[in-house]
Amino acid sequence: MKRRQALTALAAAAAPAAAADWSDTFARAWRDTFLHHWADTKEYTMKMMEAMPADGFDSKPDPAQRGFGEQFVHIARANNAYVTVIGIGKAPEPPKSNDKESVRQFLTASFDWITDVLNKLNEKQLLKQDYKFSPRLKPHSGTDLFMRAYMHTAHHRGQAVCYLRVKGIVPPTWKFEPSGA
Repeated sequence: MKRRQALTALAAAAAPAAAADWSDTFARAWRDTFLHHWADTKEYTMKMMEAMPADGFDSKPDPAQRGFGEQFVHIARANNAYVTVIGIGKAPEPPKSNDKESVRQFLTASFDWITDVLNKLNEKQLLKQDYKFSPRLKPHSGTDLFMRAYMHTAHHRGQAVCYLRVKGIVPPTWKFEPSGA
């Protein structure tokens, strides 16, 4: 019990120092909560991608759509594009192939890089209102960019359900409790 009390006291002493650079407690709480949701969306997206056998990565429900592997490369490429404009680190390079292993490595690297950006992000970067993401779109805030990545992932992951069902594969289900809860 003494060890637990010592660890709790140590964590409590470190918390104010870690939060000192965040004067907006809501912004800090938003970022910390988003990190948990980002971990959940990574876990679920990876499970969805892993559900397809390697020989199904070129499959498509319709000829006009991307292949299954391309779909997950698209998720990572677009999310990297959203977050790159914040200017923290360098996004991972897309794979030269859409085979399962290459897609797995790129998708994992993308989620991990965005997590790293979130961990290095400061309050000013998160709350900045004028990130120029696209010439045809109005400027975005940092929170806008992360929400775009989150929603973009959910949108295309939902499409992947159809790819799996067409192959007779039951897709994994979403867990309903956030990580860190």
